Amino acid sequence: MTINIKDCDFNNDYFHFTNRANVDSILNNGLIPSIGTASQLVDDRENVSVSKGGKGIMGIINSFVYQFTNKMKISEIPEEYKKYFLEISDFKSDGLVSKEVACKAMSRKLRDEVYFRVKLDEGQLEKARIGGLTGYDINLPMKIDKSKLDIITDSDNKVLSAYDVASYIYEKAKNIEVFRKMHDDFFHMFEMKEPNKGGDYFAER
Repeated sequence: MTINIKDCDFNNDYFHFTNRANVDSILNNGLIPSIGTASQLVDDRENVSVSKGGKGIMGIINSFVYQFTNKMKISEIPEEYKKYFLEISDFKSDGLVSKEVACKAMSRKLRDEVYFRVKLDEGQLEKARIGGLTGYDINLPMKIDKSKLDIITDSDNKVLSAYDVASYIYEKAKNIEVFRKMHDDFFHMFEMKEPNKGGDYFAER
């Protein structure tokens, strides 16, 4: 039911992130197709969403930041996301979210979430819908049994936050230029600096 992050295959494994509040239910019932808040943002259908490999993890986080900064007004931010946008005081505004604010919000959100490694068979993959420009965003119409799920931990078997997992991917990919060009918002989230903190990285290390 758990897997050390070092044992994950970030080229070929499939991953699903979720809020910590959902973990017990998932461990008991598996992943059940639904239309969550993230799916509503892109008018998606009922499904289980997974990402393939580290590229998929970078891509989905990058797409969240892009969605907030290019596709919606502040007044359109979903209710359950508002608590992460600490810099915004007026959620009735028709203004746009800046990249810095969106990255900070996403960084906070990821700390509230965890990643599961999802084991899929060929039959399930044949029924999947592939989304996104990179082909690493995969939507499955069927339930995924709990026996096919492993929550990602560190070497001490401590459950890692989704931010920890994303940071692990960042460290492995930060010097690969092709990834930086494809997922620039993802890298900006880890590398941006706050002006009032002496140039320290916003993201906790």
